[in-house]
Amino acid sequence: MRIIVATTHTIPVYSGGWTTPLDLLGQDHQAMYVIRKYKLSTKTYEGIKCVGVGATGVLSVPWKRGDRHRHRLIQWLFRRSLKKHFGKFNADFVLCLDPEAGYSAMYSGLPYAMRFHSKLQPEHLGPDFAALIKNAVFATACPATHIPDIEVLAHNQDLSRFEFTESPTAERALLLTSIDSIHEPELFIEGVMLSKTMKGDIVGTGEDRDHIAALCRKTKGRVRCLPPVPRLKVPELLRNYQVGIATVQEISPVVYQMKVNAYMAAGLYTLAKPWTHIVAETPELVGSFTTAQDMADCLDYLSENWLETLETRRKARDWIHKHYSVEIPRRRFNEILSEKFPSGN
Repeated sequence: MRIIVATTHTIPVYSGGWTTPLDLLGQDHQAMYVIRKYKLSTKTYEGIKCVGVGATGVLSVPWKRGDRHRHRLIQWLFRRSLKKHFGKFNADFVLCLDPEAGYSAMYSGLPYAMRFHSKLQPEHLGPDFAALIKNAVFATACPATHIPDIEVLAHNQDLSRFEFTESPTAERALLLTSIDSIHEPELFIEGVMLSKTMKGDIVGTGEDRDHIAALCRKTKGRVRCLPPVPRLKVPELLRNYQVGIATVQEISPVVYQMKVNAYMAAGLYTLAKPWTHIVAETPELVGSFTTAQDMADCLDYLSENWLETLETRRKARDWIHKHYSVEIPRRRFNEILSEKFPSGN
């Protein structure tokens, strides 16, 4: 099938909004992205055509006067672009990565499904949200997310890309992350610096990148802040590390962090906050920490007892492939498409 992926924010080749939709579609379907907050252009990444709607610059920030007119103009541009490219691409439906994209598809009369980046936030539950869900074919969201009156498929990535790596020693830790206060990069820096010998890298981008890069430079190479890596290059990146770190604030009772799935599939020993999904689901296969000193103590233990972790890391790889394989939602995804769009298969 041919599927338009509509989104307000997505960084092609880097964002989770790029990875999970394309991994869900796999090789059986063709995708094209329509991105609202992207300069007016048409480019191709990884063989995927991406169209920018052009809601950037002065259109991307609130106006002191008449902001409702700005918002209406953006909505009009988004809907016009969706309808235009739906026809040109000969698309079967639109996969919407956020409510704004969903409303644009719904009010344009196009068949659509929804994807939510994280668990539903209160601002999603507006007066039109019930209609948005009612008219959607299905939704994808973080595992265990419940959305009333609609089937929800879990966000999973294709773990078959990751090769299990065995290292003789544990010398370097990785934080693969959005660089912002929610994901606590400063805690990672402090934890690595408190450890006896461990080195660490932060890989990603975000609003706090310049600040974190400056802090890393003060560590004299012990902790580095490296550029983001395209999704298809992440498996190669992970071969350079032995420990995968998942720092995050307690923004909900259980926080889903897809990076830990990749860590485990690649043979890294995972250390995560107690409220990360993996600690809740299989605490015997990962380590957890709360403070920088806790993290440092875990890193020191792993450095000193690394060979003893091999069996745990192998079990972690097998567990994550069993419970978070992309084949699980992909199988149901294709069943739904056969049921809802029989002429498109």
